Amino acid sequence: MAIELDGILRMVEAQYHRTGLLTGRMLTERVFRAESATLGECPVPVPMGLFRPKENTDPRLVVIDSAGVKWTMGFTVQHYLRPYRITGWHTTEADGLPDRKVTGRSGGDPS
Repeated sequence: MAIELDGILRMVEAQYHRTGLLTGRMLTERVFRAESATLGECPVPVPMGLFRPKENTDPRLVVIDSAGVKWTMGFTVQHYLRPYRITGWHTTEADGLPDRKVTGRSGGDPS
């Protein structure tokens, strides 16, 4: 799934949910930074929920998956039942890239 935030376009893996609480929705890997007005920055990278667009959905919020299906980006997330809002890409200070070690996608410790 190609997602653009802050003028940066990145390919992000997302999984479609056929059952459970997220039935009919997609959830991306954990590559986003989120903040709360009362709690500050979320301590971990968060996933983004993707939903089916409605007729009046702002086209700037619509992304298209590899099958050509349209999805709406959702910016509200929770961490330990506390609400946060996605504010951008989560990055490491060292390389400025998504923190693959935290998301479990690095394949092991890079050191």
